[in-house]
Amino acid sequence: MSTPPIRIVSFGYLHDAPPEAELVVDVRQLLRDPARMKGAGLLDQDGRDAAVRQVVLSTPGAATLLDIVSQAVDVARVTRKPMTIAFGCAGGRHRSVALAEVLAGLLDAEGVTVELEHRHVHLPRVVREGDNREGHRR
Repeated sequence: MSTPPIRIVSFGYLHDAPPEAELVVDVRQLLRDPARMKGAGLLDQDGRDAAVRQVVLSTPGAATLLDIVSQAVDVARVTRKPMTIAFGCAGGRHRSVALAEVLAGLLDAEGVTVELEHRHVHLPRVVREGDNREGHRR
């Protein structure tokens, strides 16, 4: 009997409410936003880019967060129940996408079938009041 696919969704809270999922991880207060790092050149990239993933994964707590989520996946694998995991950040382009990509890669390497969806990665960057044109707070 095989493990049901694990569905992983990334999204942005500034665009939409979280999708229905067994586990929703809100990373807005947990991990620094790569788009807001001056001089990093990551503003127009997204979590599918290696440089963005590197910054996200080097944030204190990111590895522990992935370990915790992986433990939840282990439960789904043992019980053979389908599972959806959703990662949400502000705009759905950097942190949530990077974590979804990394988790999908880890699970795929273990032979788990993964369905990966990035809901908002294609949308323009959200500019908030007080941001300058480069996307950094003044």
